[in-house]
Amino acid sequence: MVNNDNSAIPGEHSFVFHGKGWPFFKICLINLLLTIITLGIYLPWAFVKSRRYIYENTELNGVRFGYNASGSVFFVSWLLIGVLLIIGSFICSMISPALSSLPVLVLAIVMPLLAVQGLRYQALMTTLNNVRFGFNCGRGQAMWVMLILPLLLGIGAALIITVCISILPTPETLSGIYTHVTVLILLVLLAMGVVNGIVYAKWMQLLGNNASFGLHRFSVTVSVRRSIVINIVSMLIMIPFIFVIGSLMGSLLMALMAGAASGGIDPQTSIDLMDQYQGQIGASYLLYFAAILLMSVFAISALRNLFINGLRLEDKLTFRSTITFVGLLMQVLVLSFASIFTLGLAYPWAKMRMMRYLASCTFAVGNLDSVELKDSDEKPDTGFFAAIGSGTMPALPFI
Repeated sequence: MVNNDNSAIPGEHSFVFHGKGWPFFKICLINLLLTIITLGIYLPWAFVKSRRYIYENTELNGVRFGYNASGSVFFVSWLLIGVLLIIGSFICSMISPALSSLPVLVLAIVMPLLAVQGLRYQALMTTLNNVRFGFNCGRGQAMWVMLILPLLLGIGAALIITVCISILPTPETLSGIYTHVTVLILLVLLAMGVVNGIVYAKWMQLLGNNASFGLHRFSVTVSVRRSIVINIVSMLIMIPFIFVIGSLMGSLLMALMAGAASGGIDPQTSIDLMDQYQGQIGASYLLYFAAILLMSVFAISALRNLFINGLRLEDKLTFRSTITFVGLLMQVLVLSFASIFTLGLAYPWAKMRMMRYLASCTFAVGNLDSVELKDSDEKPDTGFFAAIGSGTMPALPFI
């Protein structure tokens, strides 16, 4: 690789993003207009065009990435999935109304296999120095990590919560009910944190250990315990918001419960109560979205660092991510409020700002010249299953 890096630390090369707001604004505007004119048909090409601009403006050591995906591949994939769901639902409903949701269930079961196909297509369409990335994952591993393990963990968590609740004494006072609800909330949040932590750790291992760059293999070391801690902390961020929302909505809930206990509430009374507590309802919605935002940003920043800091390219390169919760939160807030208050007009500039931040906090560490720039002979998969799956995973998690 050509060494044009200006990093102050020897052997550490920062990613650099060169994208600008005005060119990206023109791309977004054209994409929006064509998507509206074509009634959504142009959406896959719009996605590829935006993604290509971002990739081609991301640089490592003086060399920019390439993105060679085709909008037609995404269009065919999304179209086939939609058509198969519609036809399958129609046929199943003709046989029995109870079977109308069977195609959705089948899609959920085979989705891990489709997702692996999508990840493979995305990797092969991404290049650096004209060398393609790759992704090869066994079907059994995909089914285990993406479907079977989360299902088993979810069932186990539900059983544990049920047993714990059955042990608690039946509340007989209002304070007892509050205690009961508090314990239930804590149990659910802790269970979700543990389940998510294990699943995300396995996801990171699946992504890192099955990826490649040309002839070189990636590997990743991820602490499952650390992932669990990150996800539990992210869930616990919700607690103060839950109690504030509960205090705001407590009077309304008590009024509704009292009305139901006395013989029911007519629709007009319900409307009147909603109008009376309109301020509390609005504040509760704002607090809910604030909690989701803080929880998500904390989890994303910490998990991204966990994944990238454990990533290696054989014995040649390691990687480092230094994004912070506060730093990413500021980027997300700017992106959200700029888009909302300008009706989306400022989105391109805010998006470019976020991409510059992410790139500046991501580093490749090692001698880049030691990485042999030889492409693999892998070809994109063909056939009906590849046509369905290639558009199902348009983004790589944790990167």
